[in-house]
Amino acid sequence: MAIARFLYNNLITSETMITVSSLRTGLVTAALKEGTGSATLNPSGSFSGATDLEYTIEIDSVAGGAEIGQATFRWSDGSGGWNASGVLTSAVNITLNNGVQINWTAGAGADFVIADTWYLKGVNLFNAGKMIDLDRDHRYRSRVLEAPNTITIDLATAQEVKAFILYDHNLSSTATITLQGDAAATFDSDGGNPQFTEAVTWGLDKILHYLSTATTKRYWRIRINDVAGNADGFIEIGELFLGSYIELTRNYAIGFRSTKAVIVTSNRTPYGVGRDHFYNVATNFDINFRVMLAADITLLEAMITAITDRSAGTYDPFWFDEDPDEADKIWMMKIKSLPTSHRGRTWYDMGMKMEEVLRSV
Repeated sequence: MAIARFLYNNLITSETMITVSSLRTGLVTAALKEGTGSATLNPSGSFSGATDLEYTIEIDSVAGGAEIGQATFRWSDGSGGWNASGVLTSAVNITLNNGVQINWTAGAGADFVIADTWYLKGVNLFNAGKMIDLDRDHRYRSRVLEAPNTITIDLATAQEVKAFILYDHNLSSTATITLQGDAAATFDSDGGNPQFTEAVTWGLDKILHYLSTATTKRYWRIRINDVAGNADGFIEIGELFLGSYIELTRNYAIGFRSTKAVIVTSNRTPYGVGRDHFYNVATNFDINFRVMLAADITLLEAMITAITDRSAGTYDPFWFDEDPDEADKIWMMKIKSLPTSHRGRTWYDMGMKMEEVLRSV
């Protein structure tokens, strides 16, 4: 049995670092208006943006007239400045970007007044950012199955990677998964090939892969070919991790407690007959570490500091690898307590209570 590991420092810190080869399209919301003109804005389309965007549409001129087809507008997708100005208003669809379309319906009186403004959003419930938000109810989904689907990560600088996790995925057992790393975004620095390539072993629902050698690269790519076995017609991933881990000097003591907590609601009739509704099962841990070094305590306290933020009020989960020798012993957990006892001189005993982070479906 190998020494347990803790993984929490994901090097993928922003959805802007992720590029996917296929993305399921999202929704365009209704518009909120500020202004006194009588025209109604009609948004439509399938949002194809990689990140959620808020669009602003503003009437910038009525010099040519205040009606549809006379007044002009400017628009922005919130990425900085105005994307375009002086665009003629229209009763037929005008495409902005990312599949977002707008048109207007005339009203009574002047359709537009200068500075009439509408706000709408392009929202994708399955975009790439869902893979790093630590919410197991959120998923990334591709639009189609490709041969292969790719997920590319730009870490901005070369950083050391020791471990890779795909959590809550729908990949079939026939899927081929490859992890690649390179100094160039083209992944061809080694005579036309990536500098690092390693096959990743499939696992049901969750995949944890330790690199054979810790590797420092800026660009990373996951290649997934699941065309033959995936009945869903798309790939789905709940959480993606790329980074390192901490390993203490000793493993937890023999005789630790692992509890399967059954989550149900119960109602009883006046006759005392119970009616139960089952929801989920959580795996919780209550483990002890004996005769540990002060450095071990420092490592775990640093982890707690990293996953909590008092000012933001956030408390993130982490991954607990119960036994690195067994591929399915990986859990997304939240730490509940870390009591420490000074045993003598530089030695300490530690306890650790953890609760599994669950998903609804």
